[in-house]
Amino acid sequence: MTATPWTPNDDEARHLLDERIETYDLTPDPSGLWQAFIRWLNELLSLDVDPSGPGTIVLQVLLIVAVGVLIFLFIKFFRPSVSPDASTDESQLIDPAIPAEQYFANAERYLASGELHQAFIHAYRAMVRHAQQRQLVEVTPSTTATTFGWALSAVLASHRDAINHASSEFNRVIYGGTTPNRQDVESMMQLARSVQTARPQAAHPHDDPARLIPR
Repeated sequence: MTATPWTPNDDEARHLLDERIETYDLTPDPSGLWQAFIRWLNELLSLDVDPSGPGTIVLQVLLIVAVGVLIFLFIKFFRPSVSPDASTDESQLIDPAIPAEQYFANAERYLASGELHQAFIHAYRAMVRHAQQRQLVEVTPSTTATTFGWALSAVLASHRDAINHASSEFNRVIYGGTTPNRQDVESMMQLARSVQTARPQAAHPHDDPARLIPR
């Protein structure tokens, strides 16, 4: 007796096909690509090529290509990711396209949400932009918090200690990973407001920041 082969109907066939598709892993595996490349490179290096023949040139070209692919894979899969905000934050003291008022509004928003680290940074930058907008000091892409503090404290002598302390604290926060407390942030914001309206004074030659820059 011959068994009749089972033929699924449309619904059963569709169900079986869905189950089969789900068993396949279609996600690319970078480690698998890496291992395949290493195996190919190892086979390439193990070839026995006649030094006097054209195969040597071909092998050299393939090795150059292999090195290029190796560098590409290393950069693509192993380089550390860098936050765009972080690179922008640390590349220069301020963004001249952002007005002081916006920096200060950002500081208030970060303070309200409890992000004291960002609140302090934006409050300090509000102070820098106020000083720049009022043309109290010159701020260039190479200006650091330290040199800015020297320059501004020479012009606003009545705020010298607070400005220098704020500059030192800014360096500790943005580069040292220090988290300021709420009082530090509020003091920084108050200083930014003061710089917005403080009357400049003639700098004494003894307070010239150029004297403090190593030569």
